[in-house]
Amino acid sequence: MLKGVVWLGILAALTLGVALLTVRPLVAAICPGCFGFTRIADGVYVQTSMAPAQRARAAAALTAAEQRVGVFFGGLQHKPRVLVCADDACYGRVGAAAGSGTGTMGSLAVVVSPEAVNPVLIAEALAQVEVTGRVGYWHMTTGAVPMWFDQGVTVLAADDTLYVAPAGRRDRCLAGPIPDMPVTPDDWNASLREEGQVMYARSACQTDIWMEAHGGSAGVAALLTKVATGQSFDSLYKP
Repeated sequence: MLKGVVWLGILAALTLGVALLTVRPLVAAICPGCFGFTRIADGVYVQTSMAPAQRARAAAALTAAEQRVGVFFGGLQHKPRVLVCADDACYGRVGAAAGSGTGTMGSLAVVVSPEAVNPVLIAEALAQVEVTGRVGYWHMTTGAVPMWFDQGVTVLAADDTLYVAPAGRRDRCLAGPIPDMPVTPDDWNASLREEGQVMYARSACQTDIWMEAHGGSAGVAALLTKVATGQSFDSLYKP
């Protein structure tokens, strides 16, 4: 009987530990001060130990990123709480995945690693927040928008020239799409393992081709609005 109680206690502790790891980023977003962050602007928090020069750089990068994404979507409808770390220990403390530049929690918050304090990477995170917010978290988690389109919009909204040619060029493709673009998160991860980072370029290319025929970024915003009302992506998307 005692052994059974002990094992139940261990199982409960493990379950609680997993739950805390899962919700830690959300808790940090709700209570930034509890995780060593200081507010520097409305909705923007930096690691308290961050030097003044680093704070200024983070604020400038965020402003530039918001401008990029705002121009693409015709204005930002979702302004997440942004937590910026000055070191890797901070990034791990809030539960962000090691090796990632930014982490997002639906449309609620963005966590930025020290290496990701630049307009492009922050813009990519803000673009993902905007897509999720406009479509709705439930629709996104149930696959209402295919991964290739989500990632393509992210790259184009951030104007990430690692994966897409500079704006103003008619053909922005650096790598053409493949016949079966990844739809689900599992498909996307498998494609990354097989083909690597070129998948971001392929997704941006296919998205840009669609945009050219459907009103540019305004067409993207209109499509997301319709998906949010329950219309299927496949019925709206016409290559």
